[in-house]
Amino acid sequence: MQSLNLGWCENISDDGVMSLAYGCPDLRTLDLCGCVLITDESVVALANKCVHLRSLGLYYCRNITDRAMYSLAQSGVKNKHEMWRSVKKGKFDEEGLRSLNISQCTYLTPSAVQAVCDTFPALHTCSGRHSLVMSGCLNLTSVHCACILQAHRTHTAYPHPAH
Repeated sequence: MQSLNLGWCENISDDGVMSLAYGCPDLRTLDLCGCVLITDESVVALANKCVHLRSLGLYYCRNITDRAMYSLAQSGVKNKHEMWRSVKKGKFDEEGLRSLNISQCTYLTPSAVQAVCDTFPALHTCSGRHSLVMSGCLNLTSVHCACILQAHRTHTAYPHPAH
C-alpha cells in the first residue's frame, strides 16, 4: 500500500499507526488529519519505517510536539545516503517529504519545524508553493523555506542603489 486516507477517523490510535508504519514501509501518502488520539509515537514510527513518505497530513493532531518534527528531520538526514545510491543507479526520485500539513498543531516550536523545512527542500512556505501548511500555528511565523531565505540573502547581498 502506498496511499491511505484516515482523515477524521477519530478512533485511530498510535497502535494503529505504528502497525501501519511497520507493515507498509512503502507508504508514500498518509492523511491523519483530525486523528486526535495520535501522538509523537505515530510520527516517530512513520519517520523510521516509511522512508518513502512524501506527503503527511497532521492537521488538528494536537498531541504532536517537537519530538515528532525532529524525528522527521533526523529520518531525512539518515535517508540521504539511500538517495545517492538511487542517483548512482540512475533511479533518481526526489526523496523526502514534499507535503506536510501541521495546521493547528499548536505545541510545535519554530526551531523544530525549521529543522524539518531545512532537511526537506521540497517543503515550501513561499507564496504560491505552499507545501508546508501551518495555518493556526501563530508561533511558527518565523519558519521559512529555502526560497525565502535565498531571496533574503540575495536582497541583502545586493542592496538597493538608493541606500
